[in-house]
Formats: sequence, structure tokens, C-alpha cells
Amino acid sequence: MQLTELRPSSFKEFIGQENLKKTLKAMIDSAKQQKKILSHLLFYGLPGMGKTTLVSLIGSEMNKKIHFIQGTNIERKSDLINVLSVINEGDIVFIDEIHSINKTVVEFLYNAMEDFVFDLIIGVEGNSRPMRMKIKPFTLIGATTKINEISQPLKDRFGYIGRLINYNDVEIFKILKNTAKRLNIDINDECIEKIVSYSRKTPRIANHLLQRVNDFAISLNEGKINLKTIKKTFKCMDLYEYGLSKDHIEYLEILKEAFFEKYASLFTLTGLARFAKEDILTEIEPILLFYELIEKTSRGRRISSKGLDYLIRQNLFSK
Repeated sequence: MQLTELRPSSFKEFIGQENLKKTLKAMIDSAKQQKKILSHLLFYGLPGMGKTTLVSLIGSEMNKKIHFIQGTNIERKSDLINVLSVINEGDIVFIDEIHSINKTVVEFLYNAMEDFVFDLIIGVEGNSRPMRMKIKPFTLIGATTKINEISQPLKDRFGYIGRLINYNDVEIFKILKNTAKRLNIDINDECIEKIVSYSRKTPRIANHLLQRVNDFAISLNEGKINLKTIKKTFKCMDLYEYGLSKDHIEYLEILKEAFFEKYASLFTLTGLARFAKEDILTEIEPILLFYELIEKTSRGRRISSKGLDYLIRQNLFSK
């Protein structure tokens, strides 16, 4: 089963993000009762938190078509025009990773969001004239993992900016319970809790892990999932305590070996490690900070005492 088939079909089924859901439901109810276009929305948070799922639910609740676009594919003004010129009134235009839109195009989006028009220059240099092109009213929903890279003028044009916060263990447990039921996976609560502890507080990762454990259970003809199967699965997947990967371990080891009791700048770390700056900020550091395995200050990063103890527990080095 594809991950999209595991997505909830209503806000009631969507677990977590309670305040965000309440706000969205109020906005949707208000727009429907007043027969108005839903205000523009911007969602931000770490990958795998449910931004795209929320957009799908909004489209379903509003009974409107969703036009999905990747921000990286919007390089020219014509890319925006091609999409927005063919939409129907009230349609939802979802731009994922909206921060990656070509910067020269972003300002072109302002009037489209505020007044539902494009201001164009027609003709060649020396014989050109301005033209205003009307488009049908629409709702723009943007999603980003890098809210700081979005300009303030663009932020100001969104009626609501919602942050998707970290999920807690209870919420991840409920999500996995639902997934197991949908996929007819035979698993007890103790085993679900074990998978939760490796999920890095992320629904997408949790669902992937459950399906991989189930793959091993089927392959080994074990039927019902047990703790032994989970341990074997995670060992083969090179997963460590808290669900950390080899990349996380490598990052911790660099901080330990090269900068023991010293702070390292992000610039220095990207030079020493094989990770890009974006990967460090969005994929590696968040879970390390959550479990306090590293310390992050204005002076840089360094491994914490908990981080050193963690490496010892994984038998990766001795005191």
C-alpha cells in the first residue's frame, strides 16, 4: 500500500496538531458559510509532519480542486501564469517547498495573491506597454521546511501561518495503531511502543518503520510481529537508539573526535562532513537537539555529555 493511501480522510482522523486543526476548521467553516474564498495559508515544519496531508484535507472539506506544484519548478513568470490562468474560482494552488521559488518570480506572486491579477509588460524593449491580466480568485497554500528563507512581504500575504509542531509518543502510537489496522498487521502494543521509540517523533518515519518490520515478519514466516523481529529489522536497517541513522552517528563522532569540548561552526562542519548545510539543519540536528545529544549556541555546536553517553551505549567507543 502506498503511503498516500494511509493518509486520514478527515480532520477527525488526523492525529495531532490540535490547535492548528481547530484554526483551520474555523476558517473553513467561516469561508463556506459566507460563500467566500478560503484565505491563503502557509504551513511550516520539519519533513514528514503532515503538511501535504493537511492540504488534501482542506481541499476535501472545501470541495475544491487542488493544483500541486513544486517550488523548484517555478523558475519563470510564465510558470506561474500557466498554472493560475487555467484555474477555476476557489481552486486551491498548493506550492510545496515554496521557499525554493525563483526569487525574481516571488514579487510577481504578490498581486496575484492580493488582487488576483498579473501585471505584465507586453512587447519588446522600446515598444512595450503594461497590461493587467485578471485571474480567477483562488487559495494559495504554501508549505516549507525553511520558513526563514521566505521574505516578509510574501509572509504578510498569507491569512494564516501555521507551524506543525513535534508529535508526542502517544500521538505516534495512535497513528501506528491506525496504520496497523488499515494494513491488517498483527502487532501488540509493546511492539508498537518499540517502533514509536525509533520513529524520531515523525509520522512518516513511523509508518515506514512499521511496514519494514512487517516485511521482515512476512519474509521470516513469523506471522505476528515480535520484539525479536523488530530488533532484527532495525539492525539490518542500521538504526540506532531513538531511530538515529549512520548519518547521525557520523555527525556525533565528528563532534567528538574533532571538536571534543569545543564548539564547531556550521561552516566548519560542512567542510569536514559529507553533509550539506540544509541536511544538517533539517535532517540531522533536530532529533539530536531533541534528545540533548548536542548543544547548539551562538558559538556553534558541540557534543553534550548525553551525546557521549549515547555513543558509549551503542558500543561505538569506550570511556
